[in-house]
Amino acid sequence: MAIPRSQEGRKISGHTFLSHWEKLIAFLAIINLSWIFFDISYLPLRSFWANRVIFIFNSPSITLSLRWLPDITSYYDHFKGIKAYSSGKEIESLFKDIDKQIITKGLDSRSTQKTLGIYNIKINNILDKSKTQKTERDYSRVMTMRSLIVNRSGDSDLENATKKLLSINHIKALGWENEKFFWRNKILPIIKSSYSRDINENGNFIDNTWKIDLPFQLIFLLDIFIKVNIIQTRFKGIRLHRAFLKRWLDFPLLLPYCRLLRILPTSERILRTKLIPIEPIRSAISQWVVAVLAIEIFEVLTIRAIDSIQTIVRSPTLPKKIRGLCSYESIKKKESSEISEFIRIWIPLILRRVGPNMRNQLIELCEYALQKNIQVNPFPEILKDNLVIEKAESAISFRLASSMIDTLLDLSNNAGNQIAEKDLTLRKLRSSTIDKFWEELATALESEKRLKESQLLLVSILESLKLSSLTEFKNQSGASEIIAELDDLNFNSENTPPKQSS
Repeated sequence: MAIPRSQEGRKISGHTFLSHWEKLIAFLAIINLSWIFFDISYLPLRSFWANRVIFIFNSPSITLSLRWLPDITSYYDHFKGIKAYSSGKEIESLFKDIDKQIITKGLDSRSTQKTLGIYNIKINNILDKSKTQKTERDYSRVMTMRSLIVNRSGDSDLENATKKLLSINHIKALGWENEKFFWRNKILPIIKSSYSRDINENGNFIDNTWKIDLPFQLIFLLDIFIKVNIIQTRFKGIRLHRAFLKRWLDFPLLLPYCRLLRILPTSERILRTKLIPIEPIRSAISQWVVAVLAIEIFEVLTIRAIDSIQTIVRSPTLPKKIRGLCSYESIKKKESSEISEFIRIWIPLILRRVGPNMRNQLIELCEYALQKNIQVNPFPEILKDNLVIEKAESAISFRLASSMIDTLLDLSNNAGNQIAEKDLTLRKLRSSTIDKFWEELATALESEKRLKESQLLLVSILESLKLSSLTEFKNQSGASEIIAELDDLNFNSENTPPKQSS
């Protein structure tokens, strides 16, 4: 697929500083756009960033741990105005202490039992409906945790259920590893995902991410001023506002809203600096779009053309339209003589040039036909095996064929010369002959019975042509085969060296 004109011949200025500056701005634009995607997705994905665990098929038992990633929530929550519940941090700290004490001191130590008791109280405080934050999200999380604990313990009372799960006998019976998996992978992720957002005096959620975006915007603004200065230097007399309008694509880089529009200037800079090889991707997409559209458009045009012909054939005024082809029915004389002029040019071309150039082939064809005719009407039996007769037969066939063809070619050449002459009388005769043909054809179709029969037959033929065309389109190669064939042709043309001119 050819490279679009917009990408042909676009080169960065040869100045070293400007070249490096372009690449630096393109790199910063990529970083800024990546941060925008992260910022927009932060709230929906905050639970992942807090736990760094992917629940495959949304199942707590099938997880992919990414705990090697840093916990960024403690830093980025400040910019989004998010406050994690302090009780969640306390419970996570207590759980780590329990795990450490059980491994080092065992389940029977007093410190382990004391920590388990404190952990039990904290869990019950979080799961208490009366102390739940008055939001639907928090209520749903609390009810989910209550359901998990009750189902695991088999006790419908929540206090008894948590007490049972954190009892020494229960942990010894099932093993600490199993219980630790339950609390760490099912309960703690829900607790850590709970948070609240501060609201400013205008009633909107606090969002200080503009502090991160501001340095990028200042650099982009400086780049715009540099580009405007280059434009004013290159085009003398251009006004300042016109110079800024020439860099209109860079304005989304300065907007605090609709930040996804920065995809446009970022893509433009990547293409300009060729920082990322995006051309193969663009070429592949362009190939698919063009191939699919070309197939669809060709099918539509073919069907529409056949439908148009069918509409003309079905028309009850078909004889009138045929009669309208006559020269005396035409409004403009220039249009009326087009067919006659076409015949005047092409018939002499065929008679004077195409025919004589085919002389040898026509003689061979005529000679073969004469010999076949002689074989059908053979000589008497006594002359059949005579070598002299056979040679004479071949010579006679050749002489007859060549004489006939030369005579016909001479006649056609003379006729072509006469037709090619711009003779007024001959032109009138040609025009009269063509007009008589259209007139007689129209008169023959004026019979209602003959017209309907002809229309039905022609429409049926065109309908069959339409169906066969659609079937042929379906049986032909699809877009992928066309693209593969195009690539094969392109690569073969690149690998084949051009022929040297003699």
